[in-house]
Amino acid sequence: MNHTGLAKPLFILAFVAALPSLDAERRAIDRLADKADAVVVGEVRSGQQTGTSVAFVLSVARTLKGDLRPGGAVSVSWVSPLKANKDLKGKYGLWFLRKASGTDWALQRVREGWVPLEFAYFPLPKGSTGASFITASRPVTVHDLLAVELTAGLQFCTDRSQCHDLAVALFDIGESTVTPELYRALRASGDTELRFLGLAGLLRSNYGSADISALAEIASNVDLIPGLEMRGFVLSAIEARRDSDPDVIRYLGIIASSPDVSVQRSVAWALKFIHTRDTLPILGRLLDSTDSGTRESAMTGFSRYVDNLPVATVYNTLNGKWLIPQGPAPYGTPETDTYSLSTRRLDQTREAEFLQFWRSWWATMRDRVMAAPGAPIARPAP
Repeated sequence: MNHTGLAKPLFILAFVAALPSLDAERRAIDRLADKADAVVVGEVRSGQQTGTSVAFVLSVARTLKGDLRPGGAVSVSWVSPLKANKDLKGKYGLWFLRKASGTDWALQRVREGWVPLEFAYFPLPKGSTGASFITASRPVTVHDLLAVELTAGLQFCTDRSQCHDLAVALFDIGESTVTPELYRALRASGDTELRFLGLAGLLRSNYGSADISALAEIASNVDLIPGLEMRGFVLSAIEARRDSDPDVIRYLGIIASSPDVSVQRSVAWALKFIHTRDTLPILGRLLDSTDSGTRESAMTGFSRYVDNLPVATVYNTLNGKWLIPQGPAPYGTPETDTYSLSTRRLDQTREAEFLQFWRSWWATMRDRVMAAPGAPIARPAP
C-alpha cells in the first residue's frame, strides 16, 4: 500500500482535544450519521455536474443505514458551493443521504465549507469491503459499520489524500464499540503506517491497559516516528496523554529522547499538563531542546509543578479547577511567581531570561525535590 504524504497537520484545541475521556462524546461523524436518512457504499452509475447543479444515479453496493436495497439505484442531487462541469461516473465510496421529494435523495456533505463533490463524500478503494473484518463484537450500529468500512478502506487505499481522509474519519467516530478491535487489527498489520495508526488509535482511547501497551510499543520504535507519513496521528495521540502513571511517564521519557523536534514537542506538550514529580527530569532535559515550543512547554511544566496545580483533565479544565492549587506550594517564592508560566504564554523576547531561571532552579533544587517525601505530586482534580 502506498501511503505517500499520508500525514497532514492535525490541529488540536489547546490541551482538551483528543483526551481519552472525550471518546464517548458525540463527534462530527456521529452527528452526520444520525442526521442522514441513509448511509450507503455505492458507485455513481451516471451523472453530471453543471455549474453548481449536481445530479447523479447512485448504485448501492452496501447499506449501513436506511432501507435502500443493495443492488438498487437512487437519484441523488446536490447544490455545490463551487462551479464545475464534469462527468461523475465511477465515483465510489461512502455516501450520506437525506430524503428529498418523491423517490429522490439529497446528498449530505461530509465536510463543512466550500468543498467540491470529491470532498462531499468519503471515497473508498473499490477492492475494500467491510466483510473482510470479523470482529468479536458484531457490528450493529451505523457507527460500528462506518468504522469497519473505513478500516477496510485503509487496507487498500493508494491515494495519499484518500488514506488521510479515511484515517481522520475513523478517528472521528466516538460511538462505536468495535473500534478497539479495529485498532488492534491495524496494530497487527505488517504495514508500518497502518501499524502506527492502530497504535495511535489505542493510545488516544480509554481502553485500559491496551493504550499503555501501545505507548510502550511506540517508545520501543521511537526512531521510526520521524519517517512516518502518518506521524501526525501518533504525535497528536502522544500530546493528548494526561496520565500520571509512572509507567506512562517512563515511556514518555523514552519517546522524549528522540532527536526529532516534533516528537520532543509532543511529549513536552503532554508533560506540561501532567507535571508530576516523575516528569521533572524529563522536562529538565527538554529545557535544552533546539525547539522553542518544546522549551516553553518544559518551563510551563516546571511552573505548574511549583505552583502545585493539578494534572489538567477535560473535566477540571471545563470547571476551572485545573488552575486552582491543590494546597500549599512549598517551592513557590516571589522569584518563581515572577517566572511562572502556569497561566500565561511566554514573551519570546524574554525567553533567554526565563530559560536561565528555570535551568538554574532545576540545577539547584533537583536533589531536594526528588528526595523530599512530602514533595507535591500533582494529581487530577475532579
